[in-house]
Amino acid sequence: MKPQFTNAFGIARNANQQGRTVELQLDFMLQYMDGESQMTKNGPVSASVRKSEPLTSVLLTRDGVAALISLLRKTLGDEFDEIIGFCEAQDEMER
Repeated sequence: MKPQFTNAFGIARNANQQGRTVELQLDFMLQYMDGESQMTKNGPVSASVRKSEPLTSVLLTRDGVAALISLLRKTLGDEFDEIIGFCEAQDEMER
């Protein structure tokens, strides 16, 4: 049975000629392990297979991105700054 939630995200950015973001597409996907069996000459073989299924995509304009960030900031409060700090630290480690 598949879980009924998203646990993977993708993002795509569409920019104008000046490099300014025009649209942002957020993709929500479901990744889970599923058991599959296959018959071979030596008998049945079972294996776990990682599956990825798209659930939905959300297209945001630049104003929509600002509204989403604002809503996250209001909802998470001080925790929002902690999350941003964590993300910035991860970015620094990757450089």
